[in-house]
Amino acid sequence: MNIWTLVGTLDNWMIGIEKGVWGVKERARPLWGKVQPGDKVVFYAVKTGVLSYGTVEGKFESGELLWPEEKERGEPIWSLRLKIRVEKVFREPKKKPAKMLVGYPINKLDPETFREVAGEYAK
Repeated sequence: MNIWTLVGTLDNWMIGIEKGVWGVKERARPLWGKVQPGDKVVFYAVKTGVLSYGTVEGKFESGELLWPEEKERGEPIWSLRLKIRVEKVFREPKKKPAKMLVGYPINKLDPETFREVAGEYAK
């Protein structure tokens, strides 16, 4: 099992958490390809903080328009999708830990930092 940080906007995360799905652009395919069912993911919203975490249940490609920018453009932007079982949504966003990388749409996260984020909920 690997642990990943998924990065996006707060608006997109509200939809992603509600639907249990996240998407990344084609340029992130190499990292998306490394994410596997059973991996843990942490949801990070840019300029907001850590919102939630969950477990990857599957991967798929989709042209369904889910997020506002996709609907405005009338075409998929984040078509490489992850089906996620959301396990915990924090009441208030948590501050990004110093060792959490957020430079790419998908970033590797070490177990120690995951435990720092998940706290008593980490398994």
